[in-house]
Amino acid sequence: MLLLVQDRDRIAGDMTDIVVRRLFSAGLALETALGLIGDHPGAGKVQDAIGELDLAIRDVRNVVFDLRQPDPPS
Repeated sequence: MLLLVQDRDRIAGDMTDIVVRRLFSAGLALETALGLIGDHPGAGKVQDAIGELDLAIRDVRNVVFDLRQPDPPS
């Protein structure tokens, strides 16, 4: 049981460190691009993509939080 908890903590940590950082970095890059394209018709699509990345980050964090919760006693 202890090994399972340790595995969950390791997985949660890896996801936080790698996936969330990559998603956040992609969002920042898109925000920079959005500033460069101004009122171009594609700006709405870029803004939508930023919103989707924000949702994905929230979802990953929720999964990580769930992984770190102990299993209920059986």
